[in-house]
Amino acid sequence: MTDIRYNAKQAKDDNIVGSKIAGIRKKRHLTQSGLAAALAGYGVSVQTAAVGKWEKGITVPTAYQLIAISLALNAPDIIAEFTDLTLPPDLELNESGLKKLEEYRELLIASGKYKPFVPESAAAAAVTVPTSYIRAAAGSGNFMDGDNFEIKEYPESFVPAGTDFALYVDGNSMSPVYVNEQVVFVQQTETLRPGQVGIFSIDNEVVIKIYDEQEPDDSCKEEFTDSSGFVHPQVVLRSYNSDWAPRPVSPYQEFHVYGRVLN
Repeated sequence: MTDIRYNAKQAKDDNIVGSKIAGIRKKRHLTQSGLAAALAGYGVSVQTAAVGKWEKGITVPTAYQLIAISLALNAPDIIAEFTDLTLPPDLELNESGLKKLEEYRELLIASGKYKPFVPESAAAAAVTVPTSYIRAAAGSGNFMDGDNFEIKEYPESFVPAGTDFALYVDGNSMSPVYVNEQVVFVQQTETLRPGQVGIFSIDNEVVIKIYDEQEPDDSCKEEFTDSSGFVHPQVVLRSYNSDWAPRPVSPYQEFHVYGRVLN
């Protein structure tokens, strides 16, 4: 390893990964929208604009996204394809290692989970889904207004049954399960069970969170107590990202449940 000279900061400043993505994509005669569509087959849902940001170095793909990009572009050797490095001979596999690699390759093929890249011209059937211009974590006075949606096509196998609409995630409060720029598919409903992920509006802010309930604290317990003395639970919205604190919903806030996230 001492023979390898690699500087991650310099590589980022020089936009090595972004320029390599663009170069390989063009070599494969694939458009940015085509790459975005191909990535959907590997569980990465991004807009065409996100691909452009990667290629320009404005943002960088996550490690998981880069693996999917590598597969979508039929460039399985990430180090060779996305850096200017050539591994020295002492890092190559011996005969036993190559045999293990081939066995693992056969297991991956047999699982059916790692399908080869399919060109746009041979793409699977697509379905149309109303997709919101408004992202989760953005404000809107009337989120479900039809003017807030455009009709977009998605691979049929990618859209869960029961989907009524889709929208994009904005931010990292739900990472690593739901990441920035990811599309989520939603079944419209006004009620959820604790533990389900949903799309909500709090004082006209649209958010994606985990629905939960808790006993109201003393400061607002009276507002949750009915005429018979029964104390109703208080809604609290939680995030997968532990950096984000739970968000109890005050009885004085305008709160709506728009739907349950299906993917």
